Amino acid sequence: MPTTFVGLDVGSSRCQQTVLNADGTLRFSRVVLTGEQQLRSAFAALGADVRVHLEAGELAAWTRSILAPLVSEVVVSHPRTLAWIAKDSNKTDAVDARKLADLLRLNLVHPVYCENSDDRRTFKHLVTHYEQLSREQARVKAKIKARLRTLGIIRRDARVFSSSGNTELLELITEPALRQMLAQSFAVLNQMLASLKEAKQAMIAAAAKFPEVRLLQSAPGVGIITACRFVAYVQTPRRFSNKRKLWRYARLGVTRRESNGKRLAHPRLDAAGVGSLKDVSRKIFEAARRTKTDNSFKRCYEHSLATTKNAVHARLTTRAKSACDLAGDVALDAAVPRNWRLIGRTV
Repeated sequence: MPTTFVGLDVGSSRCQQTVLNADGTLRFSRVVLTGEQQLRSAFAALGADVRVHLEAGELAAWTRSILAPLVSEVVVSHPRTLAWIAKDSNKTDAVDARKLADLLRLNLVHPVYCENSDDRRTFKHLVTHYEQLSREQARVKAKIKARLRTLGIIRRDARVFSSSGNTELLELITEPALRQMLAQSFAVLNQMLASLKEAKQAMIAAAAKFPEVRLLQSAPGVGIITACRFVAYVQTPRRFSNKRKLWRYARLGVTRRESNGKRLAHPRLDAAGVGSLKDVSRKIFEAARRTKTDNSFKRCYEHSLATTKNAVHARLTTRAKSACDLAGDVALDAAVPRNWRLIGRTV
């Protein structure tokens, strides 16, 4: 039976569905309201061999979970790989959906990894929620200290955010309106800290379903939070065919721009990827170097520093090694590719 190619431009209120035959002729293009029943009805009678292409976004995982049982394949592409759509001056939902269908028909797609496990998707939501609360409470703390500096009160310690520290600071402020303002800021912070504690407990409880979280904590510099973050974003190391793809995903890959044999820019770290994984690699590197005992990451850094005489290069090499080693630990069987190891554990 001939294959049907569908481009689906998903929006918060409506979707544009464009259906092409195998030879590229247009069967129809229509608007479908964004809803589970509406999407099921739109794909119910398209045929047996239906392939769907959509852009990655907030609704991509939800849409994929609805369509996956109804069609042969659902391909989700990252918007960065769809410049033909993003940079076209003529950009409408109908045009975008047609281009998505054409790219899929011509096999010019760069699919992103989509996790099928509900438990892992839920775990990732819990981790990202914890990270968001952590960033927000850090911003509130910075704003409180900035406000105190405008009043001539300079505190560099963390005690200022404790209950006793709150009381002492409020007693130093004689103006009632300013005291009330800071009391409100402290109340917001205390509520955020309580929510952060609950989010951490929920994340750790969910991590019990994944034995690799406990396994990763045996690596130098890796605690429960770091292990949870790494497992939530990597999910499975076999999604990466080689170590360089893992590095790029963790924002540790090096990008080069050349044309006509000439360098257009200096090599730099690729900004495409997950910033949280880059932060995880930094925390592992710093924690491993602080430990008094010898470990593989310390030896890797010292070996690279002695070889390159460049501290930045040595630091990035060690962080790349940490990502590869942790990913290798997640894969519990012998199927891990040998080239995942940047430098052997015996360095």
